[in-house]
Amino acid sequence: MMTNQPILQSPSSVQKVSIVAPVYNEQGVIESFIDRLRDVVVLHRDRFEFEIILIDDGSRDGSLQIMKRIARTEPMLRVIELRRNSGQTAALQAGIDNATGEIVITMDSDLQHFPEEIPAFLAKINEGWDVVCGWRHQRQENALRRWPSRVANKMLRKISGLTIHDIGTTYRAYRAEVLRDIRLLGENHRFVPIFAYKVGARITELPIQNIVRPEGASNYGISRTMNVFFDMFFLYFFMRHVDRPIRVFGTLATICFGLAALISSALLFLWLVYGIPVVRDHSGWFNLVIALSLGGLQILLTGIVMEMVARLYYPGGEKVQYFVRKVWTAENLSSSTQPT
Repeated sequence: MMTNQPILQSPSSVQKVSIVAPVYNEQGVIESFIDRLRDVVVLHRDRFEFEIILIDDGSRDGSLQIMKRIARTEPMLRVIELRRNSGQTAALQAGIDNATGEIVITMDSDLQHFPEEIPAFLAKINEGWDVVCGWRHQRQENALRRWPSRVANKMLRKISGLTIHDIGTTYRAYRAEVLRDIRLLGENHRFVPIFAYKVGARITELPIQNIVRPEGASNYGISRTMNVFFDMFFLYFFMRHVDRPIRVFGTLATICFGLAALISSALLFLWLVYGIPVVRDHSGWFNLVIALSLGGLQILLTGIVMEMVARLYYPGGEKVQYFVRKVWTAENLSSSTQPT
């Protein structure tokens, strides 16, 4: 489903494409994943120059050693070794920061995403779209994974106004200039299409195949899917108030002050007209006035602090959530004397 019409563009004779995939404990499938990527690349080298960026997200198995062995003889492969497990979002951001292509494709490395579908993403980008999102239209996972995702996607469409079916999948293609306007934090890689939509990107979707992962268990599982529902509170705030937080906090503070003023007026009326000792006879209401007043003041002060944070924190996107130990390439691996 399309959000707006693309502007048809004629691609240059050779476009550079960066394929970015985080890796965490995938030793059973990572070699097959790289082999399938290379098979796709070989078939399309006449129009595209490819680089493959794999981010080792603190794997505890042999994934890093396998990738370094392959990178030793594969010039287009770069392996970014993170110092610790930083999470899927931070790993993706590390890969995006190191990508040099005009087009960036992000995907999972567990073979649930088919590398053979990369050409279809590139064709969509060259139709003029800025972001192409994979749509798992026939998901093969069990209901425990499908239904929370379906509900979350429906709520995300309602909050954001973006009409694509599958906002949560990592399999996407982007124009590099769109990603430069986006900074990923927390576990917000799911919401990249929404962030891109907010900065005016042209977005469409592409039906993709989806299978149960061929080996092992998901390293980014159902617990993270459930976190989406908590993230929606942030997303609602981000879409409407991120550049003016004082308005939402100011509205809540005004409601508190208004209720306190209304109750105070009623208590004052009872005291002046009927002489009722409201502090003694209606102490509960009197205490509620104090609580609402203090609560409103605290919310207002929080809004002021948030307004300052919005202007001072992450001003140029220079703060990151990941820490790179080393970037491994064929050049430095061939000259290295360290064990791989």
